[in-house]
This record gives sequence, C-alpha cells and structure tokens, in this order.
Amino acid sequence: MNPSSTDLQLIRDLLAAPALHWRTFVDRYASTVIQVVQQCRQSQKWTLTAKEIDQVVVATFERLAENDLEVIRRFDGAGSFNTFLTIAARRIIIQELQDRGTEQRLQSALRDASSERLQIPGVS
Repeated sequence: MNPSSTDLQLIRDLLAAPALHWRTFVDRYASTVIQVVQQCRQSQKWTLTAKEIDQVVVATFERLAENDLEVIRRFDGAGSFNTFLTIAARRIIIQELQDRGTEQRLQSALRDASSERLQIPGVS
C-alpha cells in the first residue's frame, strides 16, 4: 500500500522544517504510537500504569526526533508510512520497556542490598 499524499506531504514538511511541523506529526501519529505501546505491553505481558504508558509514548517520540529525525528519514516512500512507523515504534518501545525493566530490577536489587547492609528493620 502506497503512502497517502497527506502522509508524504507531512513527512516532507517535517524533514524540511522540523520545528514547524513536529507538533502536527505528533498529533497525527500519537494514536498509532499509543496503540503500539498497548500491543507491546500485552504481547510482552508488561504491567504499566497510565503514567508509565505516557512516559513510553513520550520516549518513543523523543527517539524518533533524535539525530535530526534519523529514523523518520529512513522512510523511502515505498509502502505505508503508518506501517513503517508501527515497526519503528515497536522496536523503540520494546527496547524502552526492556531498559525500564532492567533499571527497575537493578533499583530493586540495590534497595534490597542497601537495606540488608544497613539492617533496616521491616524493609525487605
């Protein structure tokens, strides 16, 4: 499926003037990214609060904006941009959730080790 002319024009505008068109891009594709977060959460069996879902969505858009929109610039115009974005977002989201899981496990282990060293009563 070829990208719509609206998608192509928005991508062209975004790449030409990111500061002017970023908000429009986010508004147009936020629902796609949210849907991918929900799908990843379900398929990976991650438990996320609404706040954590929002944080992952923001982190995904931040990654899409990194390095002068490097990920978005990879879109070659072949096929659907929505499909391209879904695949790119899924990769970013899974990495983000894996990083968060690793960080949470590390923080929990450090907290457990600290309470053992300090012998804090009632903290396990």
